[in-house]
Amino acid sequence: SPASSSSGNFSQFTPDSATSPHSATSSPQLTAKSQKGREDGMEGVRKAKNRTAFSKEQLQTLHQRFQTQKYLSPQQIRELAAALGLTYKQVKTWFQNRRMKLKRCQKQSLWTERAQWLTESGFQPGTYLDGHPKFHEVYPITTASNIQTMPPSHQHYGAGQ
Repeated sequence: SPASSSSGNFSQFTPDSATSPHSATSSPQLTAKSQKGREDGMEGVRKAKNRTAFSKEQLQTLHQRFQTQKYLSPQQIRELAAALGLTYKQVKTWFQNRRMKLKRCQKQSLWTERAQWLTESGFQPGTYLDGHPKFHEVYPITTASNIQTMPPSHQHYGAGQ
């Protein structure tokens, strides 16, 4: 998951091999790097990747495609990535992030809509939270010692059956 580093850049620490277009076999280059990490005592620590800065043209194309299609097949992701000069993972991640942004915007819009409707309907938050205006006069809020319990009921149900 993305995490903010001290320099303000976003980093990706976990590879997404499940959806990567490349095979899951390890390359000699990766093996050499992991062995060097073990020698340095840095096993399990991955170098952070910098945040991708998309060009205006790339963003425009991604946005246009998103307008017509929210989800892409792996083949469509590969084709779009090749056309834009991006990696499979960059395009896949951009679409995931854009769908989440749309979801957040829709949720925010729904809350704003509901709040506006409640205001127009005469909803008063204070009235809702306090209950009846005289509620605290009838049921004062004091310490627990003032709470009275109801005497047990002496009525027996089903007696004599």
